[in-house]
Amino acid sequence: MNNHIAAFVFVSLAAVLPVSGQQPAAVAPAPATNRDAVVARVGSAVIQRRELDMAMAGVLAQIKRQNQPVTPSQIPQLEHEVLNSLVDREIVLQSTRANPPAGLDEKVKEQLERARAMAGGEEPLLKSLEEAGISRAELERRTRENVIWSETLRQVAESQTKVTPEEVKAFYDANTSRIKQPEMVRASHILVRVEPAASEDIKKACRTKINAARSLVIGGEKFDEIARKVSDDPQSARTGGDLGFFQRGSMVPEFDKAAFSLATNQVSEVITTQFGYHVLMVTDRKPEKQLSLEEASPNLERMMRQQKSGEVIRQYIKGLREKAKVEILLPPLPAPAANTPPAAAPKS
Repeated sequence: MNNHIAAFVFVSLAAVLPVSGQQPAAVAPAPATNRDAVVARVGSAVIQRRELDMAMAGVLAQIKRQNQPVTPSQIPQLEHEVLNSLVDREIVLQSTRANPPAGLDEKVKEQLERARAMAGGEEPLLKSLEEAGISRAELERRTRENVIWSETLRQVAESQTKVTPEEVKAFYDANTSRIKQPEMVRASHILVRVEPAASEDIKKACRTKINAARSLVIGGEKFDEIARKVSDDPQSARTGGDLGFFQRGSMVPEFDKAAFSLATNQVSEVITTQFGYHVLMVTDRKPEKQLSLEEASPNLERMMRQQKSGEVIRQYIKGLREKAKVEILLPPLPAPAANTPPAAAPKS
């Protein structure tokens, strides 16, 4: 099983829900299939072609965003990997029926609220679901299953993964020269959102709006007050446009370049990105520095725990699968040809 795929497929339905009013990103068209056909059995449960197609759509969209080409000859192998992840998911879900994770209903409610907020409200969410061919009940069912899956594996990892202070120190001593806090800036921005495909009239109106906001700041108005009134980034607007500290490469290139070239408290020119027009101000900086063992320990322990937990989860699922009755009903893969590269899985 490809664990990059396993980590990606089940977090949410966001990968396959189109933004309201937009079509899903085009990937290689799937061949016509019987969407009710059974592609795997796990005990008495079945996995239908429709479930595999939906998971494949999410994985292919992720691969496309990472500019990793997938050839038609690689699709069967990728389907087997994704189907095996669906099988593993079903096995974990079945193992929890008698003892579901604590606080399940509340966590499901939080996830649904987050999906609603990301969509811009209940009506846009329902429109996106309709465009994706997913009912509201289906969203709720899948969200519940995703929470069970993620919470179960989180609890397994937390209970079985141990990292000692001695292990952290040994890693630090072996990698001291590489353990540094990178240069970071803290910035605030004002965003006037505009789609790249918007008409020239819309772009002109949005440009006028961002220029007016910048003029107010240059003229002495407080940046945070203008951000709260004008910015189309609702999350940062609530805090006066503050984005917190970030390092190089964390933002889209145009924004990143501007942030690390500005002096503290300098107001940028208007910056154009894929999201629209921005005005940016750097409010604080942290230079690169060597971290002490004490400073680095929390992050090193977290990183080492994540590395160990991946193996713990793999062994946990392997143990469950060895006890389960599984039938894979996809056509078997042909023997690999010499020098044939594997299917490109999305990066974790």
